[in-house]
Amino acid sequence: MNQKEIAERLNLSRTTVSRCFTNHPKINPETRARVFELAAQMGYAYSPPRNATEERPRTANSVAVLVGLPSEVGERVDTAREILAGISERLAAERLSLKVHYVDPAGFDLNPRSRRILPGMNNAEMMGFILLYPFKEYSVGNLITKFPTICALDDYESLEVDCVDVDQTRGISSLMNHLYQLGHRKFGFVSWKYTLPTPWVEHRFGVYVENLFRHRLPFRQEHLVNVYRDRQIEPDAVVEASLKMIGEGVTAIVCAADHQAYHLVRELKKRGVRVPRDVSVTGFDGETPPKGLPQLTTIRTPFRDIGVSSVVSMLRRVSHPSAPRRHILVSGRFIEGATTGKPPQK
Repeated sequence: MNQKEIAERLNLSRTTVSRCFTNHPKINPETRARVFELAAQMGYAYSPPRNATEERPRTANSVAVLVGLPSEVGERVDTAREILAGISERLAAERLSLKVHYVDPAGFDLNPRSRRILPGMNNAEMMGFILLYPFKEYSVGNLITKFPTICALDDYESLEVDCVDVDQTRGISSLMNHLYQLGHRKFGFVSWKYTLPTPWVEHRFGVYVENLFRHRLPFRQEHLVNVYRDRQIEPDAVVEASLKMIGEGVTAIVCAADHQAYHLVRELKKRGVRVPRDVSVTGFDGETPPKGLPQLTTIRTPFRDIGVSSVVSMLRRVSHPSAPRRHILVSGRFIEGATTGKPPQK
């Protein structure tokens, strides 16, 4: 595994790849993010030559990004690249190094006496950590006692850890206001089954309930899918549960994320349910529509801005380790797609 192989896989020159690892100012953040992502997947670790390390003091000058890869096939959402682009851009401006590690969160158990965060990692080089996707709260709690740590997209309310996230409240409220104005009065909420607790699903569901009460609409537990941890069902069963709620009069389904919503739209179509003529469906994140599917009505999450803000928060935490915990919210953008319309006339 070397830079030549990375260059060949990404159709880049070896010079471009080399410049990515040395934070060359002429490399754009998207290219640097692609290189770091593939290098992490390949297990390639870059060590600068001796003369390069002598140019700066022997102090911690690297930020590690731990990308939590879920165990289930198909659960991963490809948002890491955009966030890494923002992180890379800001770190390059600060003349700091970026190290990316893909970690299965189910197997990442960090105890208080752990000397190494990951095998082969040199703790002396680490300035701090940025976490993407959910990790075990126990491990995150132990990590923040060792290094300044920022969580991107996932919050841990019981821990004193800074978080940078999309504004869930404004996003879900925008989607439900849109559906209400179209005339919908019977709603359902759908998520998927996850191995670890998913605070982002809980937050979006909480805002969903808040908006039902705001619009004086009924709350029905039978029109909820995968919001209770002891009642989790697989994606195929999610589709059947959605069909059941549609049969009971639900005209709008709010999905916790785009990948869930696109799957639902595809499966409903196979069963003869037309979106949005028979039921409206919304998502959240702003993913590119899969081939053959319409653009969702969704909230486009500014992942790159979240990456930039994560580095800013990291540097603040390094300079002010005892500062109060902060939860920074970045507003997403409402996208009116082709999956919402007026409720069916009966």
